[in-house]
Amino acid sequence: MRISRLPLFFLTLLPILLAGCNALTPSRDGEPTAGSGWQVCDAERPKVCTMIYDPVCARRSTGEVADYASACNACADVTVTAWHPETCEE
Repeated sequence: MRISRLPLFFLTLLPILLAGCNALTPSRDGEPTAGSGWQVCDAERPKVCTMIYDPVCARRSTGEVADYASACNACADVTVTAWHPETCEE
């Protein structure tokens, strides 16, 4: 790689690096963030869950929160984006 092409290479790489930093920025609208206690559901949703009762509070894509019997049951709902242990506060 020539020295004259290095600035172009870094300018091309800069948006990719900045996009990665966006995942750790605090959210203004209550969205789950890293370190907030919320666990984000995987893209691949569970099809079968155990009957173990371990209640969680889940946040739906509409912004509302709801109690589910377990994290598996919460993430099986396609409208759920994230969950945290314990039931939702009233």
